[in-house]
Amino acid sequence: MLLQFQVENFKSIKDSAVLSMEASSDKEHPENVVVFGKDKVLKSAAVFGANAAGKSNLFMAFTAAIMIIRKSNLRQIGEPLFEVVPFKFDKDAINKPTKFEFVFRANEKKYVYGFSATKQKIIDEYLFVYKTAKPTTVFVRANTDDYKYYSVAATKELKPIEIRNAENKLFLATAGAWNSEMVKEPLSWFMTKIDTYLTDFNTLFNQSIPYFDADSDGSLKHFTGRLMREADIHIDDYIFESKDISRESYMQLIPPALEGLIPTTAEFQTKSVSVKTLHRVSNDNQTNETFALSLNEESEGTKNLFALSPVLKSAFENGRIICVDELDTSLHPALITFLVGLFNNSQVNKANAQLIFSTHSTEILSLKEMRRDQFYFVEKDRNTGSSQLYSLDEFSPRIGEDIRKAYLVGRYGAVPEVGEDVDLW
Repeated sequence: MLLQFQVENFKSIKDSAVLSMEASSDKEHPENVVVFGKDKVLKSAAVFGANAAGKSNLFMAFTAAIMIIRKSNLRQIGEPLFEVVPFKFDKDAINKPTKFEFVFRANEKKYVYGFSATKQKIIDEYLFVYKTAKPTTVFVRANTDDYKYYSVAATKELKPIEIRNAENKLFLATAGAWNSEMVKEPLSWFMTKIDTYLTDFNTLFNQSIPYFDADSDGSLKHFTGRLMREADIHIDDYIFESKDISRESYMQLIPPALEGLIPTTAEFQTKSVSVKTLHRVSNDNQTNETFALSLNEESEGTKNLFALSPVLKSAFENGRIICVDELDTSLHPALITFLVGLFNNSQVNKANAQLIFSTHSTEILSLKEMRRDQFYFVEKDRNTGSSQLYSLDEFSPRIGEDIRKAYLVGRYGAVPEVGEDVDLW
């Protein structure tokens, strides 16, 4: 589980921004919290803010950090780290490194892993593990090439790998590629336990195709069907078909002007995918009849929820962390409350999956369903262009207070100041 994410000097986030999933001392809604010894961890968190305040940049920071880790061993010597985008409204910040840090639990252990980087190279990197109440250092990397280890075992295992690393690669990934047992668990967590998603249907569906393709036992079809029915979307079944497509066949489907952008045959690999939704309705004779529609004929909200279903199933089965920017895209506010409720429901979320999402849907802003520490706000300073992230918990609203109304009237900030005297000419 994710306990904390911190980012600094990334896009509109100039100063350190911390999203903590560690629960406060609040006693409300204990079902929304997982307890590991002294650690109490939230199952979900919602992020609110005006348009252009920086909410998406927070989720882009998650994506950038994760992809830098995952792509490290694929990066060529000298290849830039394109994911690093520093704050650009400050001449000093442009030349400073971007910083990321994760605090998380993997296989009953607590880890702290972080790094800072410019577009050219990794500057600092560190990994700590909690075997007791105090952290144990696995490695610390400073000034790109200065490595330190704080145990004989770590020195013996990791020092020979130093020469295998490069200035634009992460030592965590390089050590993992050389079978280091000390980094195996934290690296696996980044590779398999946390992902970010956009609720743009095409992007989301492309990420979901492998799940649908691998559903040999029909368990995903069963889960998706139940999810749709619980969400009051009347789809009785669906037919998913996919097949490999050759380069020659694909070339017939695209405009001639784009032919030069298509890879050679040796590199080419794609699938032709078809999804039909089945609807059982009553005809004039009062008998049931089944009709098929293309998935593209369904509403945008239906398509998004359909594409999200394998992500949810995988999260609930494997205890994954799902970070979704603009979860409310084309979804009714009641569905947002429903989805968040699934993560907070221990009967559904048995593996302690987590959902972190941004939304404009204020119906979820209620202390009847969630805790004060589960709500975050992003606000941009109009003078500096810098985004700040802060928790509702900092305002200590009373139990029973209408926090939705308080938010909409601007008590917590993070709302647009729309002009009253409009003069567009």
